[in-house]
Amino acid sequence: MTKYVSIIGNGESRRGFDISPLKSFSTVIGCNAIYRDFVTEYLVCVDRHMCQQSANAVGKGTTILTRERWSAQFASWPNVKKLPDLPYAGDKREDDPFHWGAGPYAGVLGLTFKPKAIFMLGFDLHPLVKDKVNNMYTGSQGYTYIKSPVDPRYWIYQFHKLMGYSDPDTRWIVVNHDRWEMPKEWSQHSNVFQETYDGMARFINKQLAKK
Repeated sequence: MTKYVSIIGNGESRRGFDISPLKSFSTVIGCNAIYRDFVTEYLVCVDRHMCQQSANAVGKGTTILTRERWSAQFASWPNVKKLPDLPYAGDKREDDPFHWGAGPYAGVLGLTFKPKAIFMLGFDLHPLVKDKVNNMYTGSQGYTYIKSPVDPRYWIYQFHKLMGYSDPDTRWIVVNHDRWEMPKEWSQHSNVFQETYDGMARFINKQLAKK
């Protein structure tokens, strides 16, 4: 069992927040282009081209996880692995594994460690500025096709399913700014909590003080 897992999305809310100390006390799972700025132990890339970019760039210390349909194409990269299966089966379009993005799949991977808590940083869901694409890598390679904010309904639904499936003793700590509103689907779970970045910084400092 891993005590803590941190899954890092690329929403603008985490810009300027130092995520590097998370590695000292938690298993860190990043998504997509985060590899350009930060070395994570695990990196989820469900897009084939993003997987190729990251495979060309990261070191052996990072395990990249991608869809089964892409993993065979990366057989010569020993650190590229197949993502774990979804922990449930459903008949909705949102339940189809191909419609799961890197963020929710990071949650799937996080649950495989059976952690005491999963910290979610940078999962903003909605733009911080109206009609602005909310991604730290907007306009860069692999992101130029995104011209408008992505509808977050699938992300909300899929994390809701994971939160409900997970052990009730596993806490989900959703970190965002103090004006951010948690989806009602998430807040209905007794093991899901909201924290600010200031509060997360205080928690990190407490963990570092124990070292």
